[in-house]
Amino acid sequence: MAENVEITIPLVQRETNLVFKSISYSIGQRKKEKQLLKNISGKFRSGRLTAILGPSGAGKTTLLNVLSGFKTQGVSGNIVINNEVIDRHRYRQLVAYTAQDVALLPNITPRESLHYAADLKLPKEIGKQKKITIVNDVIAVLGLQKCADTRAQMLSGGEKKRLSIGMELVSNPQIMFFDEPTSGLDSVASYQVISYMKDLAQQGRCVVSVIHQPSSELLELFDDVYVVVDGRCLYQGSLDNLITTFAEAGFQCPPYYNRADFVLKIASKYDQQNLGLKKMITASEKLMKAEMIHDYIPNKGGTNAFLVEGGHGSQYPISWWDQFSILTRRTTLGTIRNPALMRLRLFGHVLFGFTIGFVFHNVGDDASKVLSNISLLIAFIMFIIFANAMTVILTFPLEMTVFVREHKSNYYSVSAYYFSKLVADFPWMMSGITAFQLIVYFLTGQLLETDRIIMFWGICALFGWLSQVYGLIAGCLFPIEVSPFIVPASIIPALLFSGFFVRYNELMDFFKPLNLISYCRYGFEGLVQATYGHNRTELGCAEIFCYYRKTSKVLEVLHMVPDRYWIDVLGLSIWIVFLHVVLYISLQFRLRWTR
Repeated sequence: MAENVEITIPLVQRETNLVFKSISYSIGQRKKEKQLLKNISGKFRSGRLTAILGPSGAGKTTLLNVLSGFKTQGVSGNIVINNEVIDRHRYRQLVAYTAQDVALLPNITPRESLHYAADLKLPKEIGKQKKITIVNDVIAVLGLQKCADTRAQMLSGGEKKRLSIGMELVSNPQIMFFDEPTSGLDSVASYQVISYMKDLAQQGRCVVSVIHQPSSELLELFDDVYVVVDGRCLYQGSLDNLITTFAEAGFQCPPYYNRADFVLKIASKYDQQNLGLKKMITASEKLMKAEMIHDYIPNKGGTNAFLVEGGHGSQYPISWWDQFSILTRRTTLGTIRNPALMRLRLFGHVLFGFTIGFVFHNVGDDASKVLSNISLLIAFIMFIIFANAMTVILTFPLEMTVFVREHKSNYYSVSAYYFSKLVADFPWMMSGITAFQLIVYFLTGQLLETDRIIMFWGICALFGWLSQVYGLIAGCLFPIEVSPFIVPASIIPALLFSGFFVRYNELMDFFKPLNLISYCRYGFEGLVQATYGHNRTELGCAEIFCYYRKTSKVLEVLHMVPDRYWIDVLGLSIWIVFLHVVLYISLQFRLRWTR
């Protein structure tokens, strides 16, 4: 059990008190602003476990999102740590926030997750052995020994909650926020989780949690209570004074009644006509103002000093290269263990390669089967783009929620994640495409010249690369319910202008520019050039007369100019660079979207 464990996680060296003053938060709603927090103020002290109570829609989670620094747009007010207004970089290093539903990488175990969190959140000066000790202590303190080596997708709700706490605990934060850590848990698991949080507070941390309808037994674990109603503070103080304060305002709690239920019942009756609650709110705000006169240092730089980016020193405890290396290792491990991204994708490429290879058997060097061979080339393009783009969009949206949480919790920079994602997935994508291309190339009887095989593979590799980034963009911008429709719908127009379905010279003038910007056109034309261009003169002919015996006739019927292979390579390369820029902007946009 946790109480028998000798904890070597360093205790918080000094008190960390958090004061927030006149915090307001508004969101735009159909040309009209809705204010969710209304000049709310308060103080959370270190060494004490504070419960935030309130009816649904009162602004509890919104308050936590603002105090944790996760919400920054539409916010005004000040946050002060130990009488000091600090910038966002330093603030993020002090604060840990565990949301209600913490997304975890499904194929990584708790022990591995904690090790990666320790590597990303602790300075390099802390040696490997010390990090292992910290991780083992976190596992012991949170009771995760039995499931430490079980993949996250197999964990129970309580184990996932404790793991999410542990991932923040490894960096020894001074302030910890939790949003409904007991939701979805039974009474025993709920009591365990709150007990762990109580232990964290007793080690000198400032621990605050939104709690939904706690039992009397659970409520007893808390030291202080903060009651929110309609974006304002109804009560702040110790748990022992809660009923007395409500009684003084004329609200009597029946004997043996759960205090939390009583408070929620009273708070849910709040409206502008309820004078008793209005007086309580006014009295609470006056009391907090009086308390803050001595504690609060006015902000000389404006009203939003705690939201200011910048500050001295690096935002992250480790270098960019270390972030990139750790994230690449983690992504690679998750990819290897993911059957959809690994085994199924590779198996699908091999299986489809043999299927197409046998269907189009030996059509490559037969002039009487040129039209079938051209159909094979467009089938190549279609399979590569759908196989690689669709696989990614089914797995990437879950990773996006992990990315947003970890970036906001100061784990790593956007660029480190971006490059690690590209590098880690690249070899597996290339191996699938290479296997598919070689199988089909040999079974369909294409010309066995080394330079021609390399040219053919080059177009396939570039097109697979483009497809993967395309899928990543869709997975980043759209939810998993929408992206499987968006991707095929957006690919079909590019296929229409590939030059296979409608030849270039047959297009209306209005549509010709679309042919020039179609990535499928460059992929298809590149494969045709690799197959029939590059000084290839004649094809074999099994019949008396073959119209397409000369390769110039093949290029002529497709309205293609000879020797355009490197232009097609350049066209695909420009598309790949463009999509990489769009992907990076999409990641930044996703972060702004959640501010």
